[in-house]
Amino acid sequence: MARVCPTARVSAVARVFRFVAALTLAALVSACGSGPDPDEARTEIQGLLDSALGGRVLEFRSFVPAGGLPLKDADGRLLYFNAELELERDYDFTEWDSHSVASLAALLGAGPKGIFGLKVDGNQAGDRLGVYGSAAFVRDGSDWQLVARVPTEAASPPRTEPAATVAAVQPRPKEVLPPSPVEVTLAQLAEVLRQPPGPSLSAARRDEIVLEEADRALQAVRQRMSRAATGLTLAAGPAGGAYEETAGALAARAGAANLAFRVLSSEGSLGNVRLLRDRGVQFALVQNDLARSAVAGHGRFAGAPQTGLRAVASLFPEAVHLIARPQSGIASVADLRGKRVNLGPEGSGTRANATAILEAHRIEVAALTEAGARQVPDAAAALAAGEIDALFATIHPPASMLQRLAASTRVELVPIGPSPGLVETGLVPLTLPARSYAGQSTPVPTLAATALMVTRDDVSDAHVDEMLGLLFDQRGGASTAAVSRIAVRTARVGVTIPWHPRADANLAGRGVPAAE
Repeated sequence: MARVCPTARVSAVARVFRFVAALTLAALVSACGSGPDPDEARTEIQGLLDSALGGRVLEFRSFVPAGGLPLKDADGRLLYFNAELELERDYDFTEWDSHSVASLAALLGAGPKGIFGLKVDGNQAGDRLGVYGSAAFVRDGSDWQLVARVPTEAASPPRTEPAATVAAVQPRPKEVLPPSPVEVTLAQLAEVLRQPPGPSLSAARRDEIVLEEADRALQAVRQRMSRAATGLTLAAGPAGGAYEETAGALAARAGAANLAFRVLSSEGSLGNVRLLRDRGVQFALVQNDLARSAVAGHGRFAGAPQTGLRAVASLFPEAVHLIARPQSGIASVADLRGKRVNLGPEGSGTRANATAILEAHRIEVAALTEAGARQVPDAAAALAAGEIDALFATIHPPASMLQRLAASTRVELVPIGPSPGLVETGLVPLTLPARSYAGQSTPVPTLAATALMVTRDDVSDAHVDEMLGLLFDQRGGASTAAVSRIAVRTARVGVTIPWHPRADANLAGRGVPAAE
């Protein structure tokens, strides 16, 4: 995935590319061997960009072949190239409904640091990007045809959904959280107040004593907490997920700002809510629909409402993907009746979203021929093998495992329209741009959960300001697909829980007022 770089680097990038092109053109051409003509390759890749971006947004200003390799499984060639592209019109790669840094990198076959010149506040016409890219071509008679590449899979990936996919990945359908030691102590104090004061002690004197002692204890607690809270603490998520990536970027920014910052790992949103409740951390990353259930005491939080949970900012979307085999006859959610559909593991965010969507379309789970509970990688393999007809996956787009599926197997992305019931849960409308996945020729509307930064109502205003500063004022850390989406203008999208007063005021001061 591409790195977001300062504007000042664009001109330097242009000079580097022109120098490299002038110095090595002859050697590179001879190194290319058999393969498409450079002009033909450039035209094909330009057409792919035009199709994906809805017209001429990026135009090649230079295109220099940089060698190549034969394809392993086809009569074709993998072409490497160095290029410079100019924006013909404004385009913001951080917008949730636009192509992201990651999807642009996928279109151009660029590595994690293969694109230079992208701006965190959007690019304008005339900006230039430098690219170290690649493209796969197969022989079609005497011609060469551009084909989708199967993204490289990380070595030995964990067989679980990425953390940001199911921020609450493994909670039980209903979970009544046990009282914390603090809650037990408060309950004991309440019990003291419920007991009759006795013949030698009036109720008024009893209440006076309790208030005096409680006030002294409260002051002592506040002082100790203030001394202990010398930095920020954040609950993230499992290794390898977008939550961990986000926490890593924030830690890097905190280090650059000389701000103490500590990250705690957990199994995801449910564990993060526990850490917040028990005061193990000040901040946590939580999926918005789970946060809503936690505050209301619904679903897995039945009987244990987390009324102190507060929103700080919405960070990035987790799109609900509904992917079907073309031969299955599934063109809409209504067509899922009688089909073999993977809904996701029990208790996962994917399954919660899938069942909510079915319910909104008046489809009972029993109406499916099969309601699978596979994790996304296994479901993708089953779809490719023809063992199921469709799968749901709630995951930040573009998801590499779904990119691999679409590049190796013909699939269809099924549109999912909004409904009042679904929007009420916190799901927001989202459009997957054309070419987000191989074979996707048009934009596809869907819904998305959002990843929230949350805190408690007793966390100080100063710490909330520091966290918002790391999110929106500082730059640094790996600019992954999820991190590149974090922006002030979307900080209130999908938030359905109460705001921390300081976060609310801070965002209003940044020009993002609360909704009416």
